[in-house]
Order: sequence, then C-alpha cells, then structure tokens
Amino acid sequence: MCGALAGHFTVTSHTDLPGTVSARVHHHGVTDDQPTPTPPTVRDRLTTAGLSGERIEQHLTAGRVRVDGAHVSDLDAPAPAGTRVVVWGG
Repeated sequence: MCGALAGHFTVTSHTDLPGTVSARVHHHGVTDDQPTPTPPTVRDRLTTAGLSGERIEQHLTAGRVRVDGAHVSDLDAPAPAGTRVVVWGG
C-alpha cells in the first residue's frame, strides 16, 4: 500500500453486513434502563485507600471512623463519591 491508502483498512467478518463500519446493530431489545449501581461502602472506600481489612476493623472498634463527621459503626454503610471518609489515630 502506498499514498492515500497507507494505514487504512477495514476488518469484517462473515456475520457483518456489507459496508458495516461501526458497532454492530443489536436486533434484540436494548434500552437505556440499566440497574442503578450500588454506591461504594465505607469498607470499599477504606480498602481502596489501601487499608487492610484487619486495620479497618481495628479503627472501627476504636471508634476512629467517621463519614461526613458522623461516627460510623457499620462498615457496610453507603459512602458514595463526594462523602468524606476519615480515619484518625492508631
């Protein structure tokens, strides 16, 4: 290949319609209704921050975990993006 066609190619399969250049068309019902993702929990957020499960439990038992200033006693409580999760001491 040379000139204007250099680097230009099309990949098709036997199931693609002739001339298909974009994503395949779904012939079954596709809607915009998607299940709402569950927000991350306090445990998820602290694990993502690098704390081990054991260390998280230690902080919880010592009363050092807060979400938006409120004391947390349930690590499975929601802590969506935008909430402030704080652990101090220890």
